[in-house]
Amino acid sequence: MAVTQFEATHARKAFPCFDEPDFKARFKLTITRPSHCHTLFNSPHNKTVDEGSGLETDTFEYSPEMSSYLVAIVVSELKHTQPLLIQSTLNASQSIKITLYGRENQLSQLEFAKNVTAEVIKVFEQFFQVAYPLPKLDIVAIPDFENGAMENWGLITFRESALLYDPTLSSTNQQQWVTEVVAHELAHQWFGNYVTMKWWNEVWLNEGFATFVGEMIGTKTFAENQGYDWPVEENFLLSVTSAARVDSLHSSHALSRSAGSVESPSVIDSMFDSISYTKGAAILRMLDSFVTRNVTQTALQDYLNSHSYGNAEASDLWAYFDKASGLSISEMMDSWTKTPGLPLISAVVEEGHVTVSQRPFFLCQTCNSSSEEEERTWDVPLQYFYKNKEVNKTDRFYLNATKESNIMQDVDWIKLNADWTGFYLVNNTDIDLVDLELMSDVDVANMLHNSLQLIREGSLSSQSFISTLKRAMATEQPGYLTTYMVLQSWWFILNIFDQNYDSYNEVSGAAYVWLNVSNMDVSYGALSNMAVTDRELLVSKLKMALSIDHDRVVEDNPEFHNLTVLWRRSIEETNFSYEGIIHRDIAREVGKCSFLTDEGGMWSLLWKEYSDATVPSWETDLEVILTSAKDITLLLRMLDNCLNEEKIKQDKTISIISLITGQRRGRAVGWDFMRTNWDFLYDRHKTQISRLVSASTSTFSSHQRLQEMDEFFEKNKVGGDERAVSQAREIVLSNIFFMENRSGDILNSILK
Repeated sequence: MAVTQFEATHARKAFPCFDEPDFKARFKLTITRPSHCHTLFNSPHNKTVDEGSGLETDTFEYSPEMSSYLVAIVVSELKHTQPLLIQSTLNASQSIKITLYGRENQLSQLEFAKNVTAEVIKVFEQFFQVAYPLPKLDIVAIPDFENGAMENWGLITFRESALLYDPTLSSTNQQQWVTEVVAHELAHQWFGNYVTMKWWNEVWLNEGFATFVGEMIGTKTFAENQGYDWPVEENFLLSVTSAARVDSLHSSHALSRSAGSVESPSVIDSMFDSISYTKGAAILRMLDSFVTRNVTQTALQDYLNSHSYGNAEASDLWAYFDKASGLSISEMMDSWTKTPGLPLISAVVEEGHVTVSQRPFFLCQTCNSSSEEEERTWDVPLQYFYKNKEVNKTDRFYLNATKESNIMQDVDWIKLNADWTGFYLVNNTDIDLVDLELMSDVDVANMLHNSLQLIREGSLSSQSFISTLKRAMATEQPGYLTTYMVLQSWWFILNIFDQNYDSYNEVSGAAYVWLNVSNMDVSYGALSNMAVTDRELLVSKLKMALSIDHDRVVEDNPEFHNLTVLWRRSIEETNFSYEGIIHRDIAREVGKCSFLTDEGGMWSLLWKEYSDATVPSWETDLEVILTSAKDITLLLRMLDNCLNEEKIKQDKTISIISLITGQRRGRAVGWDFMRTNWDFLYDRHKTQISRLVSASTSTFSSHQRLQEMDEFFEKNKVGGDERAVSQAREIVLSNIFFMENRSGDILNSILK
């Protein structure tokens, strides 16, 4: 099979072209292939000529006017689903033929994605008031495709695990993930394909918009229309926490950089990161909340219509927001797109008067800041919740680039960033006075997120951090986001302490008590009747408990122990299935525990299951299970298999190494493996190397590990990913600062 992947600068390797996004053209393909294969292209097929000798030549119609990186060709023996013909919601005479391609034994797993595609196209047509401009859309599940997905106009390519869904084996998370990825790529048919950024220095105009629109409009509307109670917006906010952490590093970059600073292919590739995707989406969500959804929709429709089949810059987009809102949005948003980093907004309440101020937030306390960095300011649309003697109320205030402002008086306490709409951190000096019971789930979670970043940076005392954490844990009915942020706080603490045996046992013991494993109802009936959010939280808590002490879990919860026995039986006996006995959302953790009770006895059985797997989500479950081994020799065996494509597919390698380095006993062996095999991994996975660097080093917290990093990366090539190394180094320095200045107090506060 032959598949192209031209983004960002690879079309020039296939055919002569002006391989830049603002040089658009209409493309027509004529291609000769073996007769037993078929060809797919962006535009519809025109004719086929038999050339004899087992060869045929296909000709395709002209594509729309588009950038060269969107050209796509697939030559394969893949089979396809029954095509689905849908009517455009805006043009009664236009229909769209949707066809999904994959391996023959996987076609049934494409049906869900086909339905998502049909529904989300209709959602986007209505929201943008622009019809999907092609008569067909082919979607292809590619075996061993390192990119997650690629939005080629009319011919979208996907990694199998991002497109296939099996209703009997795949989890609810997988179902939502498939929806999100499909919606993201469909959003690109308008943002990126129909209107394209002028140059790669503003790749966020493609990726940030596709993330925001794909999740907040496409996925959210689809879930609501289908009756799925997925926590779409909540999960989006959880992803924002990771982007905020990256953006708090000195080595972050502006969303819109100067065109001259983004020229080489390696630097262009480095722009496809969490800043462009998630921060880009987060500031759009902040803007959407500030101007209201109707204004956003009007501005986007005008933007798309005015630049159809053309190119645009961020300044063009803001001009339409200026017009639709009647406000100076351009000035405000320039401060967010042209300035790297994010602000820390402090609120001081003195005698009822509230003063807010801003400064740039840097996670690494021991890294030197330039005067230019320290002088950064942003125009911040503040939304806040406050309490005084008479009322609890939400209000707004616009903090321009000045560093300090008085906003109100007669206040008992205030909580900035109400509803977590803003992409900034908050330091509430009166945090201990804030009544958590009066606040929403999202606001309590936001306070926990702020506290975790501030304790790492050094602005918040250990006592205040643990006090806020314990208050959230003691809330009578903590919500989904609050509980997830409690878990995120515990994971950080556990990872920091995990190389100190005595401290780890004490800290993990305290976390385990809170998890309350003995009261978890893991029966199929109970899990089936739970809301998706409650089920996800139970599974997340169970995951943490198993990482702490799997033996204690099966001892404390006999029902769970029984499920592990049945799970093993399903592996050993071909005629036994756990369907209807073990809920699909908990099956991965059940399997993990079953494996951990007899790693040596089960490894070969599970490896065979993995090698024979035809359901991508089952394959992923087995990867997670096999990489959870506590036996170092089994982890080394898995790592060695990553060097052999016949054993582990190329698109799985970085994920497997990341899973191993992400668990306590795998950190050292994963780091050693990466260093030993660096040249091989770098040459084969250039586009994934920043992810590998981060996964291998993010929990280091000692000067010894930092020295090892410095020595290794000084001698070994990283191409255009120098920023990834700088970011990894800052995070390790931050971890060292925490260990040296906060860990003792944290331990004492936890154990009180």
